[in-house]
Amino acid sequence: MTKKKDEIEEIKDDLVNLKIRIERLEASINPTYSDGDLLEKATKIVQKYDRASASLLQRRLAIGYARAARLIDQLEASGVIGPTDGSSAPREVFKRKLN
Repeated sequence: MTKKKDEIEEIKDDLVNLKIRIERLEASINPTYSDGDLLEKATKIVQKYDRASASLLQRRLAIGYARAARLIDQLEASGVIGPTDGSSAPREVFKRKLN
């Protein structure tokens, strides 16, 4: 039974490494987005949908999880969104779009 657990852990490690490689490749394929551009686009997206989550940013910006999570952290630090409440619920958006 230990051998199977070791195999499972090895496969999990391989998957994590593949995910990292994929995210790096995605970033290299889409170099037109600077961090500032992405943060501005992310701000507009969370204001438009009145919610903030990494998965929303992943879908709308076609980026990987690591980059989306980093944008969520930047949005929180800049006061655009609230902190996490410990659940998987989307974060509250503080600054609404002014029209």
